[in-house]
Amino acid sequence: MMGFSRSEVKDLIEAALECNIFCFDNKFYKQKRGLAMGNRVAPVLAVIFLDHIEKSSLTSGILFYKRYIDDVFVIGTTEEDLVETLKRLNSHDANITFTREDPGRDGFLPFLNAKTRISEEAHILFI
Repeated sequence: MMGFSRSEVKDLIEAALECNIFCFDNKFYKQKRGLAMGNRVAPVLAVIFLDHIEKSSLTSGILFYKRYIDDVFVIGTTEEDLVETLKRLNSHDANITFTREDPGRDGFLPFLNAKTRISEEAHILFI
C-alpha cells in the first residue's frame, strides 16, 4: 500500500484520529470521539465503518439496499424484515443511530433529489 506496511497504515490512521484538534472562536479543542469534520480521512473511514455494519446487519429479507453517504434506501420483503434490519443496524454502536422515515400521506418519500412513490404493497425503509 504505497510502500507502507499494514502496521504503518494502522499507526498513521490512529495518529490522525487521536490528534483531532480544532479551533473555534479563537479557542482550541480536542475532539474526544468520532471523526472530525474536515478531517481528510473521515469520509473514507465512515464508508468503511458503515460497510462493516451493513454486512453484518442485512438479511435475505432485504430485496434492495443502496446507500449514498449517510442516506439509505431499503426495500424489504416484509415490514418485519425492515424493523429487524433497523434494530440490527442500531445494535452496533450506541453513538450511531439509524432512524426511519416513512412516506407522507400522498405516498411519496424523498430520497436524495428524487421523490419515490410508495405503493401499499411495498415495504420500504429510508434511513
